[in-house]
Amino acid sequence: MRIAWTTLPDREAAEQLAAAAVAARLAACAQVEGPLVSHYFWDGAQEKSEEYRVTFKGLPAQIASLEPWVHARHPYHVPEWIVIKTEHVSEKYLSWVRSRLNP
Repeated sequence: MRIAWTTLPDREAAEQLAAAAVAARLAACAQVEGPLVSHYFWDGAQEKSEEYRVTFKGLPAQIASLEPWVHARHPYHVPEWIVIKTEHVSEKYLSWVRSRLNP
């Protein structure tokens, strides 16, 4: 299983992206968290902004397809996109994930 995440500028955009990814079966689950406060440099200046994180859970093939799908719909010029491989997932939860993505 893989977990991927990105951040968006507002809750509405985050909710829409999360729901659409699940509807498209590119993620078994998508969670929206926030607001978060991000500190970073952009165009040579230090910035601070409120963002919402969307965390996607899925199988490797779906998460690989999810990346270009998210980038095509993302409002940021350089969207955050981080994917991690899970070290352990309970068999019941992994079974549920498989059933959502391979009906």
